[in-house]
Amino acid sequence: MAGADRLKRLLALKHTDDEALTKARRIHRTAIATSPHVKSANFEAIAPADLARLFALYDAEFFGGLIEAMLREDRAFPIGFRLSSRMTNAGGKTSRTRSRAPGSLARYEIAISTLLLFQTFSDIDRPVEVVGLICVDRLEALQRVFEHELLHLAEFLATDVSNCKGPLFQTLARSIFGHKAVVHNLVTPREIAATNHAIRIGDQVAFDFDGQTHVGRVNRITQRATVLVEDPTGPLFSNGGRYKTFYIPLPMLRKPG
Repeated sequence: MAGADRLKRLLALKHTDDEALTKARRIHRTAIATSPHVKSANFEAIAPADLARLFALYDAEFFGGLIEAMLREDRAFPIGFRLSSRMTNAGGKTSRTRSRAPGSLARYEIAISTLLLFQTFSDIDRPVEVVGLICVDRLEALQRVFEHELLHLAEFLATDVSNCKGPLFQTLARSIFGHKAVVHNLVTPREIAATNHAIRIGDQVAFDFDGQTHVGRVNRITQRATVLVEDPTGPLFSNGGRYKTFYIPLPMLRKPG
């Protein structure tokens, strides 16, 4: 298949919102019934093999096997699937790599953030919207993120580039999956820090370390808070100040005073 033919076949894939919902719900039921790890809608364990199974289910239901056919034609099948506990903002990421050697083949990987997935539908109770659609459980949230990444993969295979802010991606997202947007609002470490610990980036905080009390400002929040403490012996930062950097678990932080 030439690139133009691939793109034409992708653009011909059209599902009404009801059709997309029916197909996605069928995948939801099948995943729970057949996975050794995803045993419930709010599953507590998942493995890369579960992502590979989702790929097969989605390619059959929504693409009629087109994605696998394109990958095989490019000698890029199977692709890699990875679960990441370090992705703190993006719910997923699709990567395309190629070595510099002449004639090298492209390789693809879809990574999913387990950090964001397992923080969502946990102890913070609020509506969860992914790609403009409300999700009622963790598996639905995973499906919406996975659908988004499949579109990146399909666009790469058809055009060699992918941009979820571009008109082609958004056309495919609407016509294939019924997506209304290209962003998610999964529960992030920043939200947990603000909701459960009243800590935000820029806040002044105190903490105890090596028998001393330190006071600094929160510079970054991931699984821990990055706190900068003024110190004349510390490295010089772009604002002209010198700081020592501490990585502190959120429960150890408190407001000074």
